[in-house]
Amino acid sequence: MTTQPQTLPDNMLLDDLKPARFLKPYDLTDRWKVAQLVITIAKITLEETEPKPGEKELQPVLYFKTKSGETFPRGLLLGAKVNVQNLKAATGAKTLGETTGKKIRIILDTHRGKSVLRIDLSQSHHRTKRRSSKN
Repeated sequence: MTTQPQTLPDNMLLDDLKPARFLKPYDLTDRWKVAQLVITIAKITLEETEPKPGEKELQPVLYFKTKSGETFPRGLLLGAKVNVQNLKAATGAKTLGETTGKKIRIILDTHRGKSVLRIDLSQSHHRTKRRSSKN
């Protein structure tokens, strides 16, 4: 039994021929044509990754909601300690449960000459509660 060749759409991204497991900088620049993205956190999970061939490691992965309310299938790998620190600062959360539903901004950055994704702190979406003082 032979299968027929499948015609692919002309506007398909070449990166989608071998899709990445996690969110990548090209998702922002090529797929959505933006340099930053404000997202709503859906969940954070621990997943097995392979940072180097033959080396297995559990890493946190942040998943977010799309405009339609569905969870985007590829999450943001929180392997860099700076992203976990920025997540805490941007949301004001201390526990995983407190991050769900919070909005954060993902931006393009560079690390060792390569484009990477970071959680942005420059315009934090965390709003602190102000106490009203009554005299």
